[in-house]
Amino acid sequence: MGTDHGNLVEKMGIPESRALTFKRRMLLTQNRGEVRQRLRGALTGLIGPKQAGDLREGIAGVVSNLLDALPDGVVDLKHAFADLVPAGVYCHWVDAPLLHARFVSEMSETVLAIFRRDPSLTPRIVAAYDELFAYAADRIAARKQAMGDDFLSQLIRVQQVGVLSESELEDFAVMLIEASTDNTAASIAIIIDRLTAQPGVWAAIANDPTLAIPAVREAMRLWPRSISTSRTALEDTAIEDVAIPKGASIFASFGAAHRQPDIFENPHKFDLTRAERPPHMNFGGGAFACLGQFVATIEVEEAIAQLAACYPNLKVLNADRDYIPIFHRLKQLDVSLK
Repeated sequence: MGTDHGNLVEKMGIPESRALTFKRRMLLTQNRGEVRQRLRGALTGLIGPKQAGDLREGIAGVVSNLLDALPDGVVDLKHAFADLVPAGVYCHWVDAPLLHARFVSEMSETVLAIFRRDPSLTPRIVAAYDELFAYAADRIAARKQAMGDDFLSQLIRVQQVGVLSESELEDFAVMLIEASTDNTAASIAIIIDRLTAQPGVWAAIANDPTLAIPAVREAMRLWPRSISTSRTALEDTAIEDVAIPKGASIFASFGAAHRQPDIFENPHKFDLTRAERPPHMNFGGGAFACLGQFVATIEVEEAIAQLAACYPNLKVLNADRDYIPIFHRLKQLDVSLK
């Protein structure tokens, strides 16, 4: 099985444009070959598990700043916090003001609307990519004038030694916006909603922030942001007795896999003490495992740990839940912080 993204792009009818050029050569569309290995290797060296751990302090700082800006009383935590955590981390990575986080968040949500598989959204998606490439080019130009230790500066250095072309550098800067923002933001909102509904769990995390790690892992298993993932058969194959011809698209259900009783004991129960293995499949696996999974997980952990510590009595007043093809999200999450 290979990535199905090329088929999706074709079905959405994206016209000849900067967006289509990007989609054709981006990592997500590459199934095999030297280009895929080179692009994946370049990013793995920057956000692998060890490198992601080194980024935790900066991520924690972004979360803390966003919590300091929350108003008192009733708050739509989806828009005021969850959306801005990964977008704020991206701003930190490219040395942009935190004020840019709302723009980054909105652009990520717009371009990832491609997964709704609704061709009527294509003009908006293409226009958003135009804005994103202009923004990425500005940030790259600014960092080249004043290189630092930030993530974008490291990416520029990778390009300067010949691992990436100039256009691939811009592709990566845009890919990090689309891939690292909306999905993580949705996970944060979903997990806040679900953990506060588990008796005693939110209070336990407030008293011991280290419990955010197993709590997030278990919440991702039970209530994944991605309900399923699409793949394309690269050759004629079969799963059990079902023939799958070359070129056919299939959808594998994370929701079903995470609740298999022969894999997870008492699979429908939230268990804060559940073992780390077997892992959940939210980030895929094997050759197509999400490269940003380690950073994304840390962002969610820090958001939950710090939010619970600051607001141990947080109560969800209204959660506007929405299910669209392959995704689960919240449109709104009104909470009482005190």
